[in-house]
Amino acid sequence: MTTQESFRVSSHLKDIIGRDLVTNEFVAIFELVKNSFDAGATRVDIEFDPDERSITIVDDGRGMSAADIRGKWLFVAYSEKALASADDYRDKIRPAGQYAGSKGIGRFACDTLGEHLSLYSRADGAKSIVKLDIDWTLFEHDSTEEFQTVGVQLGTATRFPGIANAKPPGDHGTVLVIKDTRQDWDTSTVSRLRRDLAKLIDPFGTTSHVPVSTWFLDGTDEMIEGVDGPVGNEIADVLREKTSRIDVSIENGKIDTTLFDRGRKIYAIRETSPYDELEGARVDGQIYFLNRSAKHTFTSRMGLRSVEFGSVFLFLNGFRISPIGDEFDDTLGLNRRKQQGQSRYLGTRDIIGRVDVTARPKMFREVSSRDAGLVEDARSRALYEAIRRHMIFRLERYVVGVNWQDKRDQDRDTPEGLETDLARERILGIVGSLARYKDIEVVYYDDEIVRVADDPDQITDDALKAMSHLAESRGDASLLGQVEDARRRIAELKASRAEAVAVASQAMEERARADARIAALEQQAAFLGSSQDVDVERIQLLMHQATIHLGHVRSAIANAAFEARNVLDAAVMPEGLHDADDFEDLLASIRQSARRVSASIAGASLSGDRLRTVLSFAPNIRVDLETDKVNGDILRFLAEYFDVRLAGVPGMPSATFTSSPDLTLEREFSPVDMAVFVDNLMDNARKAKASKVEFKVSKKGQNAIVIKVTDDGVGIDPRRIDPSKIFERGYTGSSAGTGLGLYSVRQILDSMDGSIQLVGDGTRADFEIVMPGSKE
Repeated sequence: MTTQESFRVSSHLKDIIGRDLVTNEFVAIFELVKNSFDAGATRVDIEFDPDERSITIVDDGRGMSAADIRGKWLFVAYSEKALASADDYRDKIRPAGQYAGSKGIGRFACDTLGEHLSLYSRADGAKSIVKLDIDWTLFEHDSTEEFQTVGVQLGTATRFPGIANAKPPGDHGTVLVIKDTRQDWDTSTVSRLRRDLAKLIDPFGTTSHVPVSTWFLDGTDEMIEGVDGPVGNEIADVLREKTSRIDVSIENGKIDTTLFDRGRKIYAIRETSPYDELEGARVDGQIYFLNRSAKHTFTSRMGLRSVEFGSVFLFLNGFRISPIGDEFDDTLGLNRRKQQGQSRYLGTRDIIGRVDVTARPKMFREVSSRDAGLVEDARSRALYEAIRRHMIFRLERYVVGVNWQDKRDQDRDTPEGLETDLARERILGIVGSLARYKDIEVVYYDDEIVRVADDPDQITDDALKAMSHLAESRGDASLLGQVEDARRRIAELKASRAEAVAVASQAMEERARADARIAALEQQAAFLGSSQDVDVERIQLLMHQATIHLGHVRSAIANAAFEARNVLDAAVMPEGLHDADDFEDLLASIRQSARRVSASIAGASLSGDRLRTVLSFAPNIRVDLETDKVNGDILRFLAEYFDVRLAGVPGMPSATFTSSPDLTLEREFSPVDMAVFVDNLMDNARKAKASKVEFKVSKKGQNAIVIKVTDDGVGIDPRRIDPSKIFERGYTGSSAGTGLGLYSVRQILDSMDGSIQLVGDGTRADFEIVMPGSKE
């Protein structure tokens, strides 16, 4: 057996949808004022009386009858507005970073503000005034008590309560008197509240204007600035000082245009209107470009992003034409055009403003649904074209040509950036191009910006031509004088520079001849010198080094011979070896010994290369061969090695070593190893039939260099050679090769904490070598 049951609602619900939800007093008043707007009010007054601890909110909206209060106001969570779509941008605003969050509970904001509420209301056409009294504290006594059992008092009143600064409602309206306020209100608090309320005031007039006023009772009749009186929204005025805008008026066959940049008037022009279809109408437009700074300012002041507010709104005889200017509307085709050239065009999210059209009846017709813009005909097309070409595109030309050329301009809200020579030239290009049109009269330009730069180097031929056109069109003798003076200064500068160049060229030629003579006298370099300055002691040191490297060769050969014997011994098949695992162990032992033979031969090869290099150095070496190591500049050594040892060697490719004079790499290194490293790379190039080899040096990080080695040889045949193995010991692509040349190069570089790798697509023998400097 089942029974029908229902939810019970605790009186604590009042706190949940009241003070627990609307926790901020500014949000509470904001929501109550929006309720007045929803009721069709044309004015709202808010009066604070700190002595009485009361807040009074007065509006002249439709008001409510007793039936309205019973069926709607006292019906928790009921909202007429929730049954209809949002009417304007105000429904998107979130004051002070918060929002009530639900519809039909804004009335509980009264509980957030005070303990007691007296509501007075007269419905339109009603004779009596309805009064509702609520003591919010009664809901707080016992949470087990049901919400609907807590009583409120509904009756009538003979008149609205007395209000010090606001006019009471007439035939219709509502007064909320909130007593025993839960917060302390002073002039500072009211001033902060006004900043939130300002978001309800549409600065561009895109919605109906409802004056909102605040009043603070301090016992005097004097107005308190910033506290008493109508709340204003100065965002339009702020934007005028923070970004670029254009003002355009079309009337009587003329178009007047004025462009401003961060409050500074740049130019004003007048021209003949090409739009015969607009004859008899007046069109006024004011369009703002929103850079990053302006968008941030808009969002912080209005409580929503500029793109959510809208773009360019159209008004016909004072009435807005929807949906033109809405967030997703593109009647003017700006977004479609922007997609074709993002860096050159403005879209709807880049601009904001309004266009007002004053015209005789039926000259422009609105679509009957009243939400689809104007009926398309010759006049509406001409109007849209005028807005695009003479308002938006003209502003766009300035923004793209001046503002967007300076990356920092996006975050700049002051005009100092216009004072640079580059900005002046860009603005001059814009104004000068306008002056070239016969139908355009330049009425005004900022002569502090549109002037000749002080530095002749900053004056271009295009700038002079633009100034000439502008000066001639305006009959500006002063500007013409500046142009002529600039041309004279430029001519003088060119003559002076030509003379200076001639003198400098002669001096450079003399310096070059002197350097050549000095170079001839200084053939004896730091590392490698001529064969005539070798003494007995140095020959002895050479022999000492040769003996050392010969010993390394003998030791390596002995090791190789020993390992070879091990291989031969292991290759003898032991008796009784039948198991596959035993056979595999034997092969592994042979392979290991073979690897040792290979390593010993590689060591012998590298020592042999070093011995050959030491002996070849005999006529030229000027380093301390007793230690085999030096501390110095590797790049200088390599440059000298290429000049002294590799120049014109028969049978070898021509070798070039290219490095910037300011590049150095100081560290300890072995000149012998450096020579082996270069010789092996050169020998590989020779085998590849190269005629030239280039070693190019560049900087890497703070303390390393990169050497790129390229040649014009036949490269690498991937069918015969695996590029990934060319640095492995014993790997060769030639039947006559040893597979030790590039292996030795890598060993030398590894010992220096350097590296070498094959670069490119693997078909060229191009290498990139990295050498670090000293670690100290």
